[in-house]
Amino acid sequence: MRMDNGSGRRVIVHCGAQKTGSTAFHHFVQQNHERLRGRVEIRTPQKGTVTRDLGRTCALFSLDLEAHEDALVALIQQIGTDVAATDCTCIISHENIVGAMMGRSGVTTLYPALPKIIALFEKHLAPVQPVYVIYTRDMGAWKKSVHNQAVKSDSYAGTQAQFLAETEDCGTWEQLEQDLVARLGRDRVVFFRLEDEPAQDRPGQQLLRLAGLSEAEIATLDPVPGRRNESLNPGALEFMRQMNGLGLGRPARRQVAALIKKNPALFAEDIHPASQPGHVIPTGADAPLLDETGERNG
Repeated sequence: MRMDNGSGRRVIVHCGAQKTGSTAFHHFVQQNHERLRGRVEIRTPQKGTVTRDLGRTCALFSLDLEAHEDALVALIQQIGTDVAATDCTCIISHENIVGAMMGRSGVTTLYPALPKIIALFEKHLAPVQPVYVIYTRDMGAWKKSVHNQAVKSDSYAGTQAQFLAETEDCGTWEQLEQDLVARLGRDRVVFFRLEDEPAQDRPGQQLLRLAGLSEAEIATLDPVPGRRNESLNPGALEFMRQMNGLGLGRPARRQVAALIKKNPALFAEDIHPASQPGHVIPTGADAPLLDETGERNG
């Protein structure tokens, strides 16, 4: 499998996709950075890193190709400079390299701009020829999780039923894989199933094995406790979904969203009417009057 320019530098671009365990993988490898040193360098989207900017710009580019191409090219070139200074396998990992997730800004299909994103990587990382890795997940379970994330992070205001209807003809993982293989060749594209990961507390093992680590080496890495980026419970999700439809300014929405994410139990279905499907949050003259204790007046 060719991933270098003959120099011994092997490069893997972990493109995502969203909601397939990328965040957990990033925490895992960050926690084990020193143990991985010299075997594999993994560039994750930590604050202030080029990788963080790269993922954000890939998503923006997928929504407006002309407006963000120059910025994306510049970031890929920075990644290329970093790779050139690395003498071991290097993984570039960000879930948004695939492009914007369905539910964001009207996206309803599986990553239509990904071929264009990869074409820019091919041109501006040359002569290095990376392998592109995508994790997949059972489509039904994945769409439910994507809807939850779209409501939580992308101000999506539709119900799950609406989202499923809008994305019914989104395409399949198999079709996406076949398209990329036709463009790049079988040895340059790898799709992993999230369901095939052997352990939740050591995520991304298939990717680490591709990078050259043995099962014995992976077993020595410290596991990560708990789960990352959990979905909202139904009540909190419904409350945030309806909030998304109110047209709040971004600063106000961000503050309310942070409250919901930090305190999901406040919005459990059995204690909050906003959790009930079809319930509309009253606004303006129809809103209930509350006194300073929060009790309803009138």
